[in-house]
Amino acid sequence: MNENIIYAFIALAAFIAYKKYTTYQVLKLVPSLLKEGGQIVDVRTADEFNVANKKGSINIPIEALDSRIKELNKKKPIILCCASGGRSGSAKRSLKAKGFENVHNAGTWRSLTKFD
Repeated sequence: MNENIIYAFIALAAFIAYKKYTTYQVLKLVPSLLKEGGQIVDVRTADEFNVANKKGSINIPIEALDSRIKELNKKKPIILCCASGGRSGSAKRSLKAKGFENVHNAGTWRSLTKFD
């Protein structure tokens, strides 16, 4: 097997492990973030959100994030979610660039359904 393919697989495995670990770390924080008044923001499309969502979350599609940013409180934790964690990761970077400090990517919205 080509050496480059092996390195690509190793890099991919390391990336997936890192993403899983960081999501796990955020999910451990969710109960305390919610106690601090954290807001769960689902950045999927309105259609996706209407099919199924985490009770108590609000839907701000990633495309509308800039125009609806005033709905978010910079002083409280923001817990982002989507279908796979990709859009919520982009939303986290965008909010951080706009001065939000307490922003967390929880990955999939389904991972948050176990929290009240």
